[in-house]
Amino acid sequence: KGEDDEGANIHTGRIVPVYRLRGGLKQKPLRTAVWSALQSFDDAALPDLLPAPKADGEFAGMSRARALRDLHQPPEMSDLDRARRYLALEEFYVMQLRIVRRRLAFRGTQGSSKVSDGELAARFIAALPFEFTEAQRRCLNEIERDIADAHPMNRLLHGDVGSGKTVVALAAMLQVVGAGQQAALMAPTQILAEQHYLNAKRWLEPLGIRVALRTGDRDEETGEAPLFEGPGSARFQRAASGILPDATASAVKCSKYSRRRLPHFERPWAKYFITFSSFDRRQLSPSARDIILNALLHFNHVRYNLFGAVVMPDHVHLLIEPLPESFDVKGAPEFHELGKIMHSIKSFTANEINKLEAASGPVWEKESHDRMIRSEGDLREKFTYIMRNPVEGGLVGESGDYAWIWTPEDSPQDAESGTLEARAPQTKCTEGPDVIIGTHALLYDAATIPRLGLVVIDEQHKFGVAQRARLIARGTTPDVLVMTATPIPRTLTLTLYGDLDVSTIDQRPKERGKIITAIRTEKKLKEVTKFMLQQMEEGRQCYIVYPLIDESDKLDAGAVTAGLAEWTKNLAPHSVEMLHGRMDGATKDAIMRRFRAGEIKALVSTTVIEVGVDVPNATVMLIHNAERFGLAQLHQLRGRIGRGTHSSYCVLLVDEKDAEAKERLKIMEETDDGFLIAEEDLKRRGPGDVLGAAQSGQARMVFGDMLGDTRLVTLARRLAERTLQEDPKLALPVNEKLRALMGVEETAPVALQ
Repeated sequence: KGEDDEGANIHTGRIVPVYRLRGGLKQKPLRTAVWSALQSFDDAALPDLLPAPKADGEFAGMSRARALRDLHQPPEMSDLDRARRYLALEEFYVMQLRIVRRRLAFRGTQGSSKVSDGELAARFIAALPFEFTEAQRRCLNEIERDIADAHPMNRLLHGDVGSGKTVVALAAMLQVVGAGQQAALMAPTQILAEQHYLNAKRWLEPLGIRVALRTGDRDEETGEAPLFEGPGSARFQRAASGILPDATASAVKCSKYSRRRLPHFERPWAKYFITFSSFDRRQLSPSARDIILNALLHFNHVRYNLFGAVVMPDHVHLLIEPLPESFDVKGAPEFHELGKIMHSIKSFTANEINKLEAASGPVWEKESHDRMIRSEGDLREKFTYIMRNPVEGGLVGESGDYAWIWTPEDSPQDAESGTLEARAPQTKCTEGPDVIIGTHALLYDAATIPRLGLVVIDEQHKFGVAQRARLIARGTTPDVLVMTATPIPRTLTLTLYGDLDVSTIDQRPKERGKIITAIRTEKKLKEVTKFMLQQMEEGRQCYIVYPLIDESDKLDAGAVTAGLAEWTKNLAPHSVEMLHGRMDGATKDAIMRRFRAGEIKALVSTTVIEVGVDVPNATVMLIHNAERFGLAQLHQLRGRIGRGTHSSYCVLLVDEKDAEAKERLKIMEETDDGFLIAEEDLKRRGPGDVLGAAQSGQARMVFGDMLGDTRLVTLARRLAERTLQEDPKLALPVNEKLRALMGVEETAPVALQ
């Protein structure tokens, strides 16, 4: 429209929208286009997601279509604000629907009441060298009530660093053990798992409790056989004798297929349906199919979880979920890549099949990827497709058995006969450890923990919703207690952990020493070093933390590898060692053992010590480039000291010229209250930055502000609970849009998404 006609009113004489521009766009053409679009669309094209507002309420007369129009063409500024709040409420409502459905799904699963006489827990608490705080007792009572209930527990235990969450969790685990079941504690890093194991052994074995440790590098217990079978165990020997999991040179030579990245993007804890076909529809013999099925089982619970597989005469279908391959310096998992998983399987099987059949030609075409599994319905559909493949292919009848098909109910491949036998039903027994402590692998093999009654997940934000959701897929769901030392404001509790009941430890043990925090610049480093030497002469130990492992040309920040030589010289003759996430588990374990024993006086480390490391004699922490850390992370690091009776000291080293960093870090000097620090960090960085958007599972808010819109979050929670109470399956016509948005099948029960 021209400036001299109707279009002139778009840009003048009214409240005019100002848009962010990209790619050479200009305000007036964009404003005109938006105005024209709003004039032309019918309100019915934008059905409401929110329930109809009350006639006398805040959003009376408001609809989704009207909110969108008022957002771009508000008659008054008050209309613009009301439209923003309405659309923010809509965002929170959709989020809360997902959260409440997860909560209902967990409550709707089969659980079991675990009632004991409480003697074990009482003896444990009485033997501790300190008294429980009132907050600890309150939280333990809340957990015990949930454990005794027939519905499965799904509870968050959170509190400040050093508030005593672990002993509360151990007391809860003893309640479950006293009821004749097993308890497992899962930690995000091997260092933390091993520390929990040492503490549990010291406290629980005198009570007659059998404690086991299961990590990637260590396998210890006071009971019988190893809990997990790894690569090379007897069940894999028939197909993989003498062959490494990764492709050997000869295997690569024989596997003449085209490799490609699969898929183009991968997500943590995602499930995938994968198909790959034999080259030119080459028919695979029964012996070749044995090799393939064994190869798939070889990596189950090692590189991936296998949910179903079928080996047909000319193709293979499988449902898999890649597992973490390693953890970075912050403890975040790095997953096995699908492309590498498939290359290992296909290289190995191509080599073995050609050796078996005295052939040398190509065996496989390149793999294909249908799509990521996006819902429980999609998963069921793909699983059913796999199971029916032999029937649909005319290989067996409706009631016939097909030898080369596998489900989680099938036993491992028999090393002698190569046949699959149905797993016998698990019966309640008293064999094996009572308490199992380990890393993420503890979630994956329910059959090896037949009496599992309680799973405790430490540092929950390093795992996430998807891993908790895994537990729901089991027959009798164990109780779940998740812990975090990151204090969480109430608004975030309703969003990040809204599917959990919450217990808060808001007191610190009286026996803990005081922590004094000071901000210092590089100019004061000599004075700081002198102070550290004085502390070490008195028998104390120190942490020296750097943000990087190796020096970087791109980042102006200190590194552990360079700092080790400097601090070895500065702190001579005291022993100084290095610790970081790239070290193998055995090396890290040996260093931590020596540090706990006092043989190492100073530990130069990355943030690998951030979570759970407990050395009461360590009283000094020096953090280089403190400006590079968030407040919550600094508070976590600081929590590694002050764990004994001595006063402790945390020194935050910053750049002399960085006035902004000094101002931001002042709160660390002023308070050791983690809840206040978390609130400040949240204001400065937002929830996605504080806890990690991928870990929290929350999408970026467009209209909503989790801090400023607390009232709307609470209202959205009430609306979501009311909607699902009235229509649990979202089957009513009025909820059709919500059903499509959530990917809910009309006749499906409430299930996790």
